[in-house]
Amino acid sequence: MTGALIQGVAMSAFLLLGAAIPRDRAQGMVTRDTLINLVTGGALFVVRVTLVAWIAARSSVGVLDLAILDQGWMQAIVGLLLIDVIRYWLHRAHHQVSWLWTFHRVHHSSERLDATAGLRMHVVDFLQLSLLPLLLFSVVLDTTAWAPWVVPAVLSVGAVSDAFQHANLRWNPQHPMARAWGTLLNHPHFHAWHHTRDGHRCDGNYGNAFVIWDRMFGSEVTGSEPPEALGLEGHQALTNTVLGLQLLRNRRS
Repeated sequence: MTGALIQGVAMSAFLLLGAAIPRDRAQGMVTRDTLINLVTGGALFVVRVTLVAWIAARSSVGVLDLAILDQGWMQAIVGLLLIDVIRYWLHRAHHQVSWLWTFHRVHHSSERLDATAGLRMHVVDFLQLSLLPLLLFSVVLDTTAWAPWVVPAVLSVGAVSDAFQHANLRWNPQHPMARAWGTLLNHPHFHAWHHTRDGHRCDGNYGNAFVIWDRMFGSEVTGSEPPEALGLEGHQALTNTVLGLQLLRNRRS
């Protein structure tokens, strides 16, 4: 519940910031897409507190014991880097493996980005992203001796970054402070290029909290100005309703 509260506060804060300093001035703070995102997120939260919680209660294995990490700050840094690079490769697979893209395109269906856009996902995508930290922190790694705040803090970084990078927030990547931030961390300009409608020609920027993975593995596609259009190309477009997205209904021309 704490994670959901942090995510909710982050989305609210970046919705307000997006309204005050918008990238797209004509968008407004709350759109039809915002409402669809929130309803979808609510439905997926039910999945989280039922199915995912049931699996979590039965997944404590801990194959690898990282006893060498005896300080909380060490555990946090290693945990954050590991979960983020694994998320990078899973996200890249979502785009490059056709079966996974079938579900992931739900997330890309919105033609307007705001801080709630991270909630827009197919339940298959959601289960993968929810089970990933369970696999890492309960099955692969033995985190029972870690400081109790570490894993929640690591997951909260991802939740806050997700709300921030999707925000309809004007971001000048050439500003000295923005350039310093963007050497390591994700931001709305970087992630907007991940959502460009020209994804077949400009597919990349898969990183979550960090942008370093895209640079290390050659998948950065950031342009100097925001992309002209967001969402999916015509043949990929989906019906923009909560049920239509989950059923993967193609939008009629």
